[in-house]
Amino acid sequence: MWFLLACSGANSTLDTPIALEGDGVQAIVRTEWGWQGSSTRVGMWADRFGTDGEVLADVEQDPDGSVWLYFAVQTGLGEAVSALRIEGDSGVLPLGERPGEDVLRLRRTLVDEERLAGAKVASATGLRAARESWGAGAFLLQQHGQTVGEVRFRGDSPPLVGVYDEWWLTPRPVEASVVARGAELVLGFDVEPSFQGEGGLLRVNVPLQTAVAPIGEVPVDEERQFSLVAGHLDEETRAATIRASIVAADRREEALVREQAARLGRAAQRDEATCASWDEIRADWEVIFAGYELSIAAARDGCAVSIETSRRQHGRRFKGMVKP
Repeated sequence: MWFLLACSGANSTLDTPIALEGDGVQAIVRTEWGWQGSSTRVGMWADRFGTDGEVLADVEQDPDGSVWLYFAVQTGLGEAVSALRIEGDSGVLPLGERPGEDVLRLRRTLVDEERLAGAKVASATGLRAARESWGAGAFLLQQHGQTVGEVRFRGDSPPLVGVYDEWWLTPRPVEASVVARGAELVLGFDVEPSFQGEGGLLRVNVPLQTAVAPIGEVPVDEERQFSLVAGHLDEETRAATIRASIVAADRREEALVREQAARLGRAAQRDEATCASWDEIRADWEVIFAGYELSIAAARDGCAVSIETSRRQHGRRFKGMVKP
């Protein structure tokens, strides 16, 4: 698995040694001189990934004046190639494929060999744990310490994904497609709700052991973030988690539907006795009411909205009338 494909370039002169730290990362960049010229080595150590000592790096000068270093790192899934950008007194380590996602930002600091040695030891311990976790292949999906799903990697067989929260539901762990993209594994799977056959998507960041449910090609704050924690659910706990997710989804759905239907009823009112039909105003509202069938009728003091689901599924179970 590759973070980024390294490109060889002419060696650039860096004012080394350069020590960098931040976002749980300690790094050192040094220049070695020999009879054939200079070479650059990088040591980088984080909680679940790091270099095997200080390793040779390819150096590439960017037209904007920054310098990119490409070098081998060890992760829970084996060796990969990482990229570190150095500009002035700061460094950037991109670990996500989408722009601006999972970017670790480092700042220049004084060289402290004792601190670097400690970081190397701690990283090796974390890396061993990460390799054990990925070797077992079983992870819990957690948000704020609460388990809301599970992922199981099974070697050459398709991975299994189960999601059980107020937004998503699978009836059990289901098979997922998997595509490796940089430092990420992108998992696609069937999930409820689904309005036009669309499925669920998770982008799993291997070195960080995190995941995100993406909304689009550019990260936004509304996307749900998860931690991957080694472990698995037994049948009893899984069933209880699914039941809790259905209760939470129904509660959230009813509150949202009643609020939006009340707004729709007010928007549909033409005068004291008449209301616009759903077909007349649906263009402005159908995104909100995706997965529902609606009708609007005049009622005492306003317009009443009748709602039922076009297909009963997770987050789409409401049936009733919202009166003015």
